[in-house]
Amino acid sequence: MDSQLKRGILPFCILKILKKQDQYGYDIVKIIQQYIPDTEESTIYAILRRLNKDQLTETYSGSVSNGPVRKYYKISKLGEEQLKEYIDSWRVLTNFFK
Repeated sequence: MDSQLKRGILPFCILKILKKQDQYGYDIVKIIQQYIPDTEESTIYAILRRLNKDQLTETYSGSVSNGPVRKYYKISKLGEEQLKEYIDSWRVLTNFFK
């Protein structure tokens, strides 16, 4: 996939994943890599940090497992609004190609 196209759609994909369910960062990476295999783990984590900084997501610590405490991501109200805008834009774009 073209790197510019990927850069544009990954935040949309991450917010869509989080709309369904809160996720641990590594799980988000694995979900994205199922559909866009050439996506680097570091790219996903950079986008997660930016989404959090922009208040489109929120984080919380999960229960302690056998390893370190896990950071979970969830979509915020602002993130839900942004996701709706992404979906509207996607519909316009897909209608262009019909």
